[in-house]
Amino acid sequence: MNIEKVIQSHHELLQLSDAPLTVISEVLWIFVGLIFIIHIVKDRKLFSRSGFIYRGIFFVVILAIVSYLTLTLNAYNFAMDENHWRENYFKPYIQSLPEQKLEVEDFSQVIQEKDNRIQSYYLNKETKPILLELTVVDQTTIEKAELIETTIAKEPIEKPYLTYKLIEKTISDKFNTEAFYETTLHIPIDYKVLPPAK
Repeated sequence: MNIEKVIQSHHELLQLSDAPLTVISEVLWIFVGLIFIIHIVKDRKLFSRSGFIYRGIFFVVILAIVSYLTLTLNAYNFAMDENHWRENYFKPYIQSLPEQKLEVEDFSQVIQEKDNRIQSYYLNKETKPILLELTVVDQTTIEKAELIETTIAKEPIEKPYLTYKLIEKTISDKFNTEAFYETTLHIPIDYKVLPPAK
């Protein structure tokens, strides 16, 4: 699965929000067209040649509008919904991404909500990440503190590390290149993680 297909399918999902308005517009224009046909048939003997031409042009415009709305409705993918998109496009794409890894020097749980954090998204909607302040070492071996939403996994390891995935292009305001995906802080089994005191 590539990012372009994921973005295109998400665009189709967003277009569905316009579908009800498109249906209402098409019904109204069909109604206007039917009234106009009845008017032409009923009063055809009263029209001058130029009046008949103007009405013919107006009728062609109505047909063009109805045709455009019909084509627009046919272009909508009504099988697409949020769950279908997540399961068939987003999830396979995220699973295909390589996992990134950062060494973690230290971490602590953050009590207060803060805005300048790295958002994390998970394929399982039930996953509830916690907000941690991590001191990480990146590729340049410079330590820096980051506020990151993550889950914790205890493993038989020596040093903690963070794994996450990054997308190549922004899909939407929510799913963007600034966020982390499937973020997990791996810690040694003997670490004690205490919830913050309130």
